[in-house]
Amino acid sequence: MEKEKEVIKYVVPRNRWGSNEIVKKDFLLIPIFIFFQILMPIIIVFGVLGVTAMITQDPPPLYFYNLTLSISFVVAQFIVIVAFFALHKFYIADVARRQFYYAKQYISMIVVTAIIALIAYYGVNMIASMLSSPLGYDKTQAQIRLQGLFTHPSGIFFTFFTMVIFRPLIEELIFRHLIIHELGKRLSLGLVVAFSLVVEVSSHVYDLISWLEILPYMILSLGAIIVYLRSGKNLVASFLYHSSVQLVIFIITMIERLF
Repeated sequence: MEKEKEVIKYVVPRNRWGSNEIVKKDFLLIPIFIFFQILMPIIIVFGVLGVTAMITQDPPPLYFYNLTLSISFVVAQFIVIVAFFALHKFYIADVARRQFYYAKQYISMIVVTAIIALIAYYGVNMIASMLSSPLGYDKTQAQIRLQGLFTHPSGIFFTFFTMVIFRPLIEELIFRHLIIHELGKRLSLGLVVAFSLVVEVSSHVYDLISWLEILPYMILSLGAIIVYLRSGKNLVASFLYHSSVQLVIFIITMIERLF
């Protein structure tokens, strides 16, 4: 009988994220992300540009910088995601499958929340474009940074992966899983939600020129938080919301820049 219990315990591992104990090693994701997000652009962008200049004896074309930057983001974010999965080996794949299965029942909520958030996002930006300085702005600084990745068609493929798939997944792991779920085991829900909101918005508007730039990204972040909490802290549900929103922004930005 004891041997049967041991076998069952081995085959069906305990849900470590469902316990009251904080999974401390998950927080390694933050320094790993920061490290590779800084390191990869330096290695790839300046490495490729430097080698190109040495071979051709001419300055690299301007679009080459944005292309290699997009590639460096994809490489960095892919490494971060693989590193997080490696921390939990094969166990996390089973958890992800279960979350995908249960996320299907929240599709309508995800779609409605995404539509409302996008309308509010573009609505605030439109109103801000009509206002005079210092409140008004034509584009947020985050939008200007984003448009730099659309300067040449050759970089669109890599921009899609970083913007619609990899970055949303990493941000959901950090802002929802780590801050709300894990820190929420020790702190109040209201506190961790507020902290998640502040950190996420700050990561997008750190170079703002108008305080109104905070509102669009606060709206998108609130949408993700609402989906996450309403779905019973289903990370896949909030990722699908986040990815869907970024897909729409990707398409609109691509049309504005290339057509």
